[in-house]
Amino acid sequence: MLDKVTKDDRVLILSPHLDDAVLSAGGFMDRAVKSGIYVVAATIFTADMDVEGEPSPLVRELHEWWGLGDNPYEVRRKEDIASIAYLGAEYIHGGMSDSIYRRDSNGMPLYATREAVFSPPSDRDPAWNPLKDLLSQWLDAVRPTIVLSPMAVGRHLDHVVTTETFRTCCGRRDVDIYLYEDIPYSAGFFPPNYPDNVPAAIKRTNWKIKGHVDLDVDFDRKFGAIMKYGSQIAEIFPGRDAEKELREYMRAVSGRGFKERFWHVDAGLD
Repeated sequence: MLDKVTKDDRVLILSPHLDDAVLSAGGFMDRAVKSGIYVVAATIFTADMDVEGEPSPLVRELHEWWGLGDNPYEVRRKEDIASIAYLGAEYIHGGMSDSIYRRDSNGMPLYATREAVFSPPSDRDPAWNPLKDLLSQWLDAVRPTIVLSPMAVGRHLDHVVTTETFRTCCGRRDVDIYLYEDIPYSAGFFPPNYPDNVPAAIKRTNWKIKGHVDLDVDFDRKFGAIMKYGSQIAEIFPGRDAEKELREYMRAVSGRGFKERFWHVDAGLD
């Protein structure tokens, strides 16, 4: 079980974007590393924008919001490295393109609006097959005993592509698999036009849920790591007090301490 990991365990955390692992499992990362456990946060969609032609309206909007110039992922990768180093874990960057940059075979943006990003992924998405190969490579290289994968709370298509690809191509490997509750989506307030929650995600998932485990975590350490993602805070917590929102979400039922919840699963394949 995740609450009984030992130094013999090796943990691989699948992170769609450059902040997801820390936002959703940063407390576990800190706790595990302090116990001498090898932890790797492997982020998939980390590539620079590499498209010809006019950027989509969504790309222009996000680039302006981030304020990082025409190559924002250079800064975002550095933020991720700093955050994960702060927690003492290892990192891998997959070098695949974020959904906002991906295009079809005719060179047209596949996901040109926010609504599209929170809609089911396209069968024409060029990420599917390369991601299968990437996940297999990571599993062979890291040799994890435990894998944490997104639950896809929020329905962000990159989270859906990540967890479904892992489930269908790699979920039968001899590893313990847990789903993490995707923050900020699991808190129910982001994105404001497409709110979601954990119970709804559990009903949607193709994984077979076996149960959950709650882990006591050091909130201050996790929040310190989250704040390394300076370019993303205003977007993740729009108009909100990030620390207050996270404290409320993670506060234990007893009112003492803070927790992260993970869902133990089977692959659910026939």
